[in-house]
Amino acid sequence: MHLAWLKSFSYNNEGGYEAGVILLDCTVSNKIMQEMAEGFDFPETAFIYKNKRKEKNIYDIRFFTPKCEVYLCGHATIASFYLLAKLGKLDRKEDKSIAYQDTKAGRVKIEVNYEGDKIKNVFVYKSKPKEYGVIKDKRKKRIADSLNIKVEDIGLEKYELEPTIVYTGLSDILIPVKSREILNNIKPDVELIFDISYEEDVVGYHVFTIEDNQLYARNFAPAAGIDEECATGSSNCGLVYFLYKRNIIDSSVKIIQGEAMNEKSLVYCNINETELEYYMRFGGEVEEVNII
Repeated sequence: MHLAWLKSFSYNNEGGYEAGVILLDCTVSNKIMQEMAEGFDFPETAFIYKNKRKEKNIYDIRFFTPKCEVYLCGHATIASFYLLAKLGKLDRKEDKSIAYQDTKAGRVKIEVNYEGDKIKNVFVYKSKPKEYGVIKDKRKKRIADSLNIKVEDIGLEKYELEPTIVYTGLSDILIPVKSREILNNIKPDVELIFDISYEEDVVGYHVFTIEDNQLYARNFAPAAGIDEECATGSSNCGLVYFLYKRNIIDSSVKIIQGEAMNEKSLVYCNINETELEYYMRFGGEVEEVNII
């Protein structure tokens, strides 16, 4: 058994989102996994065991918060495949490994990239997001109130954008604000965000702005038990899809998140769109804190 404490989406070897990863020698009970996750007290802990069909580069992975099991977790997925690559558990062709994880949310494609003997980054593939409508008028005012900002602060200076619900496996409200200063000075009313999230049937808010062609974001998800996350892969995929459709950004971008938490993180997202296929992926670098 191997245990690791890793930070996904690290930025210049700092920041990043903590995850515990446990590579199991055998299957253990749900009760033991939950107790271990509670003991480690990371936002999520991933438990990896070899796919029962013994297929190459395919692993079964379960994810637990300190309170419950979740079907899928992006940053813990990245940490998991970093550890597998680090331990030489993935077949590699030149500078890349293509692998898969089987989860309760289905099979997910993973890409690990190398520079020589070093692991450069890890990407998770996502299906095409969906939009479920804009939020205006009184609902928009409540969102502003929940962030302790003015309604006039919502939007981007050069574009007509409204808060919009986007689904990437979970639903978020994407909320543009007009400056990085406004973004970093948000004082969230967590209880009101929780109530609005319940009413709108979303996990939470993904608030963003663009400054000097750089995307910045904050994510509030009290409905999922997380007041704020310093890095979120799926939500940023939804954001990139939303902005790319409107010709605001290119198909490949980097998002800075966690700045207001002093956990500055960097999330890579890109879209590949051709006549034959469409895919999105998010990823980043990983910082090793401890591997046993």
